[in-house]
Amino acid sequence: MKDVVVLVGTGSIGQAIARRVGAGKHIVLGDLKLSAAQSAAEIFDGAGFETSTIAVDISSRESILRLVEHAQSFGAVKNLICAAGVSPSQAPIEKILQVDLYGTAVLLEEFGKIIADGGSGVIISSQSGHARAVGGTKFSACDDADGRVA
Repeated sequence: MKDVVVLVGTGSIGQAIARRVGAGKHIVLGDLKLSAAQSAAEIFDGAGFETSTIAVDISSRESILRLVEHAQSFGAVKNLICAAGVSPSQAPIEKILQVDLYGTAVLLEEFGKIIADGGSGVIISSQSGHARAVGGTKFSACDDADGRVA
């Protein structure tokens, strides 16, 4: 059995991180779209990495628990990379909160229970989590309370 890297959300940023920390480890590629995880696996496999794929919906605790079980079947989980998320251009606020807030929290909770000693986690987030609207205009979270740029 090998140490395991888990990548959730198989876009290019997550892939770059997984390539950096994944040498000699088994890389689990999880994505809402299994086809996306499989496409990423082809790239990793072609570069000499050992991979497996799984469909995962991080807005579902049950799906996350299946991911944890899948990852543990290959060895000790040493790295968690979460690059999954949705933006305002992709989904309504309810879905954004289910995925980006709740899903990330559950992912950290469940992997926190099993991550190996010396393990690490990286969460990639978008700027959308810091935006707010004031009078129809979006401002950064670092704006002052009146909506002016500080």
